[in-house]
Amino acid sequence: MLPDIQLDDRRFEDLVAEAKRRIPGYTPEWTDLNDSDPGMTLVQLFAWLAEMMLWRLNRVPDKNFIKFLGLVGIDLKPAVPARAELTFTLSAPALDRAIPIPQGTRVTAGSVAFETDDNLYAISSQIADLQSFDGAQYAAAMTTGVPLPFFYPFGERPQKDAALYVGLTQPFPRGRFTLLVHEYSDDLFGDARAVGGDVANTPPPVRVRWEFWSGDVRKWRSLQVTRDTTVALTQTGFVEFDAPDDPAPMVRQDEGLGLHKRPEDPPLFWLRCRILEVLGPGFEIVPRLEDVLLNTVAATNATTVNDELLGASDGRPNQHFTLANRPILPDSLHLDVLATEDGDFEEWAAQEDLSRSGADDPHYTIDLASGVVTFGDGTHGRIPPLLVNRRSTPQGGRDDGAIPNVRARRYRFGGGVAGNVAAKTITSLEAVIPFVDSVTNVRPASDGEDAESLESAKARAPLEIRSRSRAVTAEDFEFLAIQTPGARIRRAKALPLHHPQFEPQRPAGAELETTLVPVPGVVTVLVVPESKNRLPVAREETLTLVNRYLNAHRLATTEIFVAPARYRKVEVDVRVVARPDAALDIVQSALTDRLLAYFHPLTGGEKGTGWEFGQTIFFSETYRQILTSPGVLRLEADALKTYVDNVEQPPCQDIPLRLDELVWSDSHRIEARYP
Repeated sequence: MLPDIQLDDRRFEDLVAEAKRRIPGYTPEWTDLNDSDPGMTLVQLFAWLAEMMLWRLNRVPDKNFIKFLGLVGIDLKPAVPARAELTFTLSAPALDRAIPIPQGTRVTAGSVAFETDDNLYAISSQIADLQSFDGAQYAAAMTTGVPLPFFYPFGERPQKDAALYVGLTQPFPRGRFTLLVHEYSDDLFGDARAVGGDVANTPPPVRVRWEFWSGDVRKWRSLQVTRDTTVALTQTGFVEFDAPDDPAPMVRQDEGLGLHKRPEDPPLFWLRCRILEVLGPGFEIVPRLEDVLLNTVAATNATTVNDELLGASDGRPNQHFTLANRPILPDSLHLDVLATEDGDFEEWAAQEDLSRSGADDPHYTIDLASGVVTFGDGTHGRIPPLLVNRRSTPQGGRDDGAIPNVRARRYRFGGGVAGNVAAKTITSLEAVIPFVDSVTNVRPASDGEDAESLESAKARAPLEIRSRSRAVTAEDFEFLAIQTPGARIRRAKALPLHHPQFEPQRPAGAELETTLVPVPGVVTVLVVPESKNRLPVAREETLTLVNRYLNAHRLATTEIFVAPARYRKVEVDVRVVARPDAALDIVQSALTDRLLAYFHPLTGGEKGTGWEFGQTIFFSETYRQILTSPGVLRLEADALKTYVDNVEQPPCQDIPLRLDELVWSDSHRIEARYP
């Protein structure tokens, strides 16, 4: 932590001692360094004056503190906008054309606005059936009753020709369309593997092809896929494709395609994703999907502003202009300056600072949090010119006012945790779009973060300065893992000499126990993501992001593995005696909340900052949490039972954890009664 910046932490005694050390080098004839010497009186006087100056110097305001951090390359992190997926539904059931929904379409959840990130072409067709084929038999992946938590698109043992079948109520009209695939990985904490090595060169597990049913001699024909971010249906992503040029036939399932159903069921238009070839060992984790969605596009909690005039240049150095809205999203500002009255606006470029800009370089800086644009001084960065509007007034005079010549042609603002709205709340379309009946977000918006506070930057600064973007010590790996761009990591733990996939052991000797053998050159980094779930588990794409970032900063002799934490589920069964003046239901609720918070990976432990990796579950601490809960008088005799992974533990015994393990809980059995 760095609660107070100390530009110089020397005190009176330090300054006097430093002067005494220098005296022999500068004045060797001065040998009497006792306090009675007049020269030492002067030394002490100047030391006192210097201490007062240093005290005032260290009392820098926050703005100076931020500038000081900037000098060492540390800037406050800007706000991050939330992301959501918006699904549009059309009002007409059988349109023969697609309805364009342009990029930038605004949809709101109360006062929180989202804009679509890309163009979307919505169709009236709907997904009526999903089936998986494992190479031998079909299985239903879509039900009309209780929805399945997940399904295997290629079956539980994928092989060549296994396929996911998607049945739609209508063929696609001409155009480019997308399918959104959601991977299911909520329970992977027990099975997830570590990500290590050069992940950029990791080969795909299988080779797949998207096809459509044509009904001609060739039956299935290739679909022209322009973008596929699902990596063979192993992760959440979009599949973008061009619809077939010729109309494709509708096929009933009783004609030999998929599961046999009733003849009176309506025919469907079929797509499929088929495995052409299994590469190497195949899937490390068999893909599982939650759903497949049509008419869905990504959206960002941001607002776009076009053609905002910032003002007129006065021709002086270091001019400042302030945008009307903030915080500004990174890389979104396009700034123009008009150089001559008869010319056109010229786009200028944003820079981190103007120290390397020349006198004629059209550069500026932007403070994303405050929206302040700063131009150069004529030596470092060009000065926007002063343009005077020389025209006559109706009274015969002259109006020589300056012409506004600084314009924000386009920028986006927004961001913050307020954008993390709940599912099915982004429903208000600001502008009417023909044939669009409704819009909603099937899943909650996520990833929104407020701008970094100065206190947070102070805490980060020492580690930033110490590591200097190099991962050498365990603390360096942990710090850089949390700072990984695009990955919201809340906690990280580096385990040097630990390999996540095997643990070599040294055999027991005559009087020695079996011990683990360190693995030289290996560092395993365990990460816990920011999450509202009681069980925060890092997805594989998050592990990959962190692994790539750490690989770019590690030493050449270090092998990096990034893995999720191993979790042990803790459940407490206890009977307590409540105080006579306490309500039993409140006592039970308060104790349940207290134990849920205590056994939590992010907010648990004795300090409330997250359960420590490998921290032993002390039975005495569990007793203390119970006895200090509001309204609890005492425990009944032999009334406490602790279960770990649904296995009852011996009473009054501590429960040790491995170095890579954390605890979590989702329920506790509490019974309260009066004395």
